[in-house]
Amino acid sequence: MIVYDISIIDLFISLMYIILILIGANFLKPNKKFAYARFFMPYLYTKIGFAVLFVLIHSYYYKGGDTYLYFNGGKFIAEQIINRPDLALKYLFSSYMNFQELPLSSGFDVNFFKSTDVFLMSKLTSIFSLICFNQFMASSILFSIFSAFGIWKLFKTLCSLYPSIDKYFAIGILFYPTIGIWGSGILKDPLALSAVGYIFNAIYLLFQKRKIVTSTIYILISIYICVILKPYILYTFIPVMLLWFQGNLSKRLKNRFVRFVITPLVIVLFFTAGYFTIQSISESAGKYSLDNVQSVAEGFHSWHTYLAETRNQSGYNLGEVEFTFTGILEKSPAAIVVTFFRPFIFTDVRNVATGFEAIQSFILLLITIYVIIKVKIWNFFKILFTNNDCRAFMLFALIFGISVGLTSYNFGALSRYKIPCLPFFTSSLAIIYFQGVRKLSPKFL
Repeated sequence: MIVYDISIIDLFISLMYIILILIGANFLKPNKKFAYARFFMPYLYTKIGFAVLFVLIHSYYYKGGDTYLYFNGGKFIAEQIINRPDLALKYLFSSYMNFQELPLSSGFDVNFFKSTDVFLMSKLTSIFSLICFNQFMASSILFSIFSAFGIWKLFKTLCSLYPSIDKYFAIGILFYPTIGIWGSGILKDPLALSAVGYIFNAIYLLFQKRKIVTSTIYILISIYICVILKPYILYTFIPVMLLWFQGNLSKRLKNRFVRFVITPLVIVLFFTAGYFTIQSISESAGKYSLDNVQSVAEGFHSWHTYLAETRNQSGYNLGEVEFTFTGILEKSPAAIVVTFFRPFIFTDVRNVATGFEAIQSFILLLITIYVIIKVKIWNFFKILFTNNDCRAFMLFALIFGISVGLTSYNFGALSRYKIPCLPFFTSSLAIIYFQGVRKLSPKFL
């Protein structure tokens, strides 16, 4: 695996693109009539900063990582396109088998592309590699900005629902350091999180009966990206989004009798559609299919435990996990704690990266305790169960948090894997706090 130092040329190209991005942002930034618009430029500045930090960490601290695998694959495809520009579309849209039949230069093992997620990441990276003259930092910055729009969509949707607390959504989503770092760079994680943001925003727009065609296209493309990169996200996210959609649909039915009759039918219809959708996704998910969940989890346990024992990496252990309903239920509290509130500062920290994550986790723990105390525990759960948004967001956050907490067994990997659920967890806390303390009324769908 080739690891790239940051060259003068790379720094120069990166600086030029940063200037162009900031100039272009002045034309793209949202209308000032929206209160949340004031966060757009600060978000862009921090996103660029996190992208640069991501590159520096991987170049000089980790000195490796999956990001270089994808960049090297993208650089190879970019070189093929430069050699044969007339075949550019075939290089970008061919399947692995057809790709092998195209004229290829030597010096790269194309078997690397057998894995569909690696192939897709390499194709996407090749586009940025082409326009950045195969420079790693510049490509990483542009890839980060590309992924940033989906995260902004997620934030924008929440602000549309609860405009009065946009500042707290910004802190919990746009400027949360873990989301900032692992939502940047050339990795699957920022792209998957971006896809989640697009799906969330598109479902909201569909309910509003706005941009129906474009929203449907966004959903289909985003689901495709998740299916290739991280299909397990959809196993939780799709059912919860259907539940959220159904809850808001029922809320619009003013007649109680009609709502009483229609709601069960809608629930059955949505969850039947969700079941067949999940089954279809599972069939296309390869090693991440539902049938392979246990073997994949056990593989993570074995590998990350080995790394912790032999290379002093930041591993954790929740004990033996039985992959049955009762077995998972038994380990769920520990999994939730490890996902949202660990590593603990005094017991789990082994390196700088873990220490950085431990500080954030401790602050999130303090905020969670503060919200529960301030709102009162009875009120906390009352709002959680009666507010359709909180119920759906927290349900996704906890279920997904349990799944990654039970499977990661490494704090470094967990930092990346958990970023899809962090925005929904922090947003739920914000909504509960302001509804409980300030009697905030949401801007209902």
